[in-house]
Amino acid sequence: MESGDTHQRIEENQLKRLNELLDQNLEKSDYTIDVICEDLGISRSQLFRMVKEQTGLSPSLYIRRHRLLRGKALLEDTDWRVSEIAHKVGLESPQAFTKYFTQEFGISPTEYRRQEASEAEREEAALPLSPESSPVSNGGTETGVPPLPQGIPQRLLRFGVALLVLLALGVFGYSRFMASSSGPSADGFVNSVAILPFQSTGTDTTDLLADGLAGQVHTSLSAVENLKVISRSSAELFRGTRKTIPQIAAELHVNYILVGRIKQAGNHMLVSVELVEAAQGRTLWSKTYQGTEEALMGFMTTVARQTILALDQKLTDAESRRMDRTPTGNSDALREYLIGKQLMLSRSADKLKASLLRFDRAIALDSGFADAYARKALAYFILGSDNMINLREGISQSEQNALKAIRLDSENGLAYAILGNAYRELNQWEQAVTTYQIALGHSPNDAEINYWYSITLRSLGRFEEAIQYSTKALALDPLYPSIIVGHIGNYSYAGRYAEARQLLKEYALMLGDFYVYYYVKAYYYLNLGDYKNALKEMEHCVSLNPDIPVLNSTLQYCRARVGQRAVAEAYLKTIPQIPSRYPDLAIVYAGLNDKENCLKYLRLGLAQGTMPYYLKVSPIFRFLHGDPRFQEILRQLGLLDLQPPA
Repeated sequence: MESGDTHQRIEENQLKRLNELLDQNLEKSDYTIDVICEDLGISRSQLFRMVKEQTGLSPSLYIRRHRLLRGKALLEDTDWRVSEIAHKVGLESPQAFTKYFTQEFGISPTEYRRQEASEAEREEAALPLSPESSPVSNGGTETGVPPLPQGIPQRLLRFGVALLVLLALGVFGYSRFMASSSGPSADGFVNSVAILPFQSTGTDTTDLLADGLAGQVHTSLSAVENLKVISRSSAELFRGTRKTIPQIAAELHVNYILVGRIKQAGNHMLVSVELVEAAQGRTLWSKTYQGTEEALMGFMTTVARQTILALDQKLTDAESRRMDRTPTGNSDALREYLIGKQLMLSRSADKLKASLLRFDRAIALDSGFADAYARKALAYFILGSDNMINLREGISQSEQNALKAIRLDSENGLAYAILGNAYRELNQWEQAVTTYQIALGHSPNDAEINYWYSITLRSLGRFEEAIQYSTKALALDPLYPSIIVGHIGNYSYAGRYAEARQLLKEYALMLGDFYVYYYVKAYYYLNLGDYKNALKEMEHCVSLNPDIPVLNSTLQYCRARVGQRAVAEAYLKTIPQIPSRYPDLAIVYAGLNDKENCLKYLRLGLAQGTMPYYLKVSPIFRFLHGDPRFQEILRQLGLLDLQPPA
């Protein structure tokens, strides 16, 4: 039984506390009255009495009104769509937000914003034009990004990148992303579609063009933020399949399937496209286009817009602008680019280097081909990060080409994301996070970018956010092995072992021949401190891919932890004393519980810029967390403010 004083304090303070809780949990549509009562420490009857006496409303109506008032403020102060605002204030759907808003304020959200905008325009028209409002030429490129001077030092180049990306971004991307930086929701898409590989009849050139046309439709549709467009890597698995449209849709978790066919007819091409409602196998619309290769790329924008119309999707001005973007008008340049992309898929050194030649040919044919520069940047990043060339050389070339892509196309999300990859590899955390955020502002539904950002957040110890982004990446690319194992790894690092274990079991059959599956499974056991099972998984991992140094050093770490010290010590003697191998030496010494030598090679790696980017959160280095020397390393890397994992 509550005392009189306690009851009085509740009556005086609980409504204020309730408002604070509602603001703190505004986005949570499942923030129920039961949870609120638990957070307030009162019963449902006490909550009802308190809210009713002070507001005249029931708790449920008061909570709804609180959400609607916050939504009203967002309509006034932001350019977010109604669907985004509905999510931000914790209402289940844009339809629910519109319904309740109209009931509460007597006007629809769209009409309210239009009314507010009209009043603001009238007020602005009465003001004199300030000097700052006048346009000023900066002598830069067409995108408004000033050219970089030649010979700029790498440190200054990295410092200048923040300015470059913000200039290139303009108002749209950064403000749009930061306004929603709490993270994506995997089930927040209004509709979902998969674009199957276009069938083709003709020459190898026709096959390449078919891939290019399908890719263009994918790029255009991916510009729509609340439309889930399945990644091409997952859709590619259904090339030539005998499965039905409903079966494919069920595996990819989509509502609609877009199919296409292309064939040569003399000097012209015929392209037939069809949008199918998956559940019923019903064609929503179909159309055939005829023209030259160059003209067909423009037709694909029409295909994307027709799809948007059929799905009743509404476009913002920015989305509409991005949809109309075509990578190049030069069919020969496009062909070289597509061959280069195909060569990159194997990730072998020879084919990655061959892809660079193709991208260079594409750029020679079209000097403004931003996507070719972006893919060239990615090829260099993979070559450097996988030790196929010198890491510094790879990162430097990657930066230069990504920046060139941004100067040509200030909304190229892939180019920004590749810069983010480079900064993550170099432990440049602030630059990495900012650049990924900008990338997602331009390409919110790119599975790769969401995945890359998720593993960066994991490395920073922001595990729950990492899970949010890998969840979205997996929704967009549900059959891509790297994303699946990265998602599992995020659960493991977050200490959500039951969910990680369930996912490992669920994907065992699908990923049983994929070495990274056993690598992430080993880390699941390492996070649990189960070295015996971790060793078993690492042995399987290395048997599938024996040539990657970090896999072998992790294997030796596990062996040392289970008592096989002599084997690990013998392996140490085979590791060359070169900067790229300092992380491997540190890993093995960690297994031997040798703090001095482990710290020695971490410090050497710090000096040479070859630190493992997962240093802060890895269970391998957890034994160093209380050592001030390790704290100093983390401080120099900008990671000291993060709390170590439990």
